[in-house]
Amino acid sequence: MPVRWPDGRGVLQAWRAAWQRAAAYLLVPLGYFAGAKFGVLYTVMPEGTAILWPPNSVLLAALLLRRGRGAFVLGLLVIGAEVAADLPVFSLTEALLFGLVNVSEALLAYGLLARCRFDLRLQRLRDLNCFLLAGPVVAALAAAFAGAAVYSRFRGSEVGYLQFVRIWWFGDALGLLVFTPMFLGLAQGLGGALARWRARPPRDWLALALAAGAAAGFLASHHAMFAGLVFAPVLLLPFALLLASRFDLGLVCAGSAAMAMTLIVTLTQGGHPFGPLPAREAVLRTQEFVFILGLVPLGLGALLAQLRSRQCELESANERLNSLNRELESRVQERTARLDALNADLQRLAMLDPLTGLPNRRAFFDRARQAFEHRRRHPAALSVLMIDIDHFKAVNDRYGHAAGDAVLAELARRMALVLRPQDTLARHGGEEFSVLAPDASLQGAEQLGQRLHRAVVEHPVIVDGQPLAVTVSIGVAACAPDDTLEASLRRADEALYAAKAQGRNRVVTAAPDRR
Repeated sequence: MPVRWPDGRGVLQAWRAAWQRAAAYLLVPLGYFAGAKFGVLYTVMPEGTAILWPPNSVLLAALLLRRGRGAFVLGLLVIGAEVAADLPVFSLTEALLFGLVNVSEALLAYGLLARCRFDLRLQRLRDLNCFLLAGPVVAALAAAFAGAAVYSRFRGSEVGYLQFVRIWWFGDALGLLVFTPMFLGLAQGLGGALARWRARPPRDWLALALAAGAAAGFLASHHAMFAGLVFAPVLLLPFALLLASRFDLGLVCAGSAAMAMTLIVTLTQGGHPFGPLPAREAVLRTQEFVFILGLVPLGLGALLAQLRSRQCELESANERLNSLNRELESRVQERTARLDALNADLQRLAMLDPLTGLPNRRAFFDRARQAFEHRRRHPAALSVLMIDIDHFKAVNDRYGHAAGDAVLAELARRMALVLRPQDTLARHGGEEFSVLAPDASLQGAEQLGQRLHRAVVEHPVIVDGQPLAVTVSIGVAACAPDDTLEASLRRADEALYAAKAQGRNRVVTAAPDRR
């Protein structure tokens, strides 16, 4: 069968994956070797005192970034790099033991940081405290005791044990403090770095230029003087703080490391950054200031990052609170609308007769009072009618209340069909109905009463499948100009009683008020 060759994209991806896996095993020993050579050339005083030792930070940063993966292989490679860097000065046994001590220091620091769940971004003061305790304090001090023991065994006559402990501890501690955060920050900030740098405002570039200018000016100075002006190391600190307030971890630590190395190189190359001091005192002063230069920007950066994180959390919480408030307001509005609708329904139901669906007595009186009030301001004809079903008790007694209810509902439906739009038909109570007829004179109201009467009596009501003849008596009264509602209803009621006295099943009009 034919051989299937992978396409170019697959080969490229395979090479890229292989490079990513092998890069650490190549870069870490090279970086360690370069750090060791740099430390020997530029951070060691002529009498042999190491101000700062950078290479251990390379291994510690690699272990943290890789979460401890490949620690054994990396340790062996670093020991080889240590031997290659130390052989010109130390014996093979010494170089192997020093390499073992340095690897143990990095592994101890990594183990302690992993145990306390150290965050590589160093954006919390808690993470900074863990880093300082695990690396520069515990791991560097433990390595100092071990390294001093090796040095005393082979070269005990040159430097005392405790003195070498201090030299080793201070050098390793400062190396871990200055360079480990820088490697961590730069490694984490590579993705999208170009886009972030392009988005930087001009004031950030100005801060970077000022810090670089301060470091360059200090490097050009000699005996703490430059162009006749005193150029003390403390002048570097404000620029380091300026970087910490404007940039992320990688660049801040790189700036602090550059300033620290500027100070150290100035001292080891014969300069006097702190003035004419004895060599031992100058070294101590330099280490103290490098410690401050490395720690203060880290602390400020962590504090600002923590404050920004808290601010983001507060903004997020405020947004959630605003969202909940908007949701609550929406729910309140919805519930209020539903409550208003329910109240309107309740009010409507309170004004309706549940059996016939007509306005009840209360609704009739409300509308009648409004009509009388309107008539008072705008005089017009107005009439009222009272309607009573004849012998309705006999219907209930003979056919039952259900049949009586059916009669009431049917008569209400028939009478409503013959009313004008402006008329109001209401169930006044029991078998009585009332009608409010705006713009209706006595004659017009009588004609309306006749239509209502015909609508009832022309067709029987079907009750339980049987036709039932039902009649009504109607009293009609026209409202005089100065009539009250009660007076008009009383005269309509008197006309109703007159209709019943005359034999029922008829329409009777009340005589006009002669007052």
